[in-house]
Amino acid sequence: MGLFGRKKKVKDDSNGEWTSFEFVQFLIKYPDTSDDNFVEMYSNLLGEDNLEKDLEDYWKQRLEESFISQEEFKKIKKEFNQRFKKIRKLSQAKKDTKDIAKWAVENTDDDKTDDDKTIDENFKD
Repeated sequence: MGLFGRKKKVKDDSNGEWTSFEFVQFLIKYPDTSDDNFVEMYSNLLGEDNLEKDLEDYWKQRLEESFISQEEFKKIKKEFNQRFKKIRKLSQAKKDTKDIAKWAVENTDDDKTDDDKTIDENFKD
């Protein structure tokens, strides 16, 4: 089979470090990437979260080059901003879940031991 017609393989770099600009470029190039991969990529974001600014800069350049119309620009901007919001929410939920699990592991054993001692002391009589 020739080069044309083959589905482009997406390299899974979700565990690598990403700048905000690289993240936006990847999202534009591979919009069908799963949210899980984007959340992983977002958690490895280096520096500031400038996703909206980087996206707007990219599409403004495309607008100036007449690759897209003003209406397309507005639609694209809205869709990507919704995706960024979703990725941020999923990333925060993942972080919160890890924090809760970590707290539970670190604190459950101590609490259980203290509770057992209190119960044993109350029933010694």
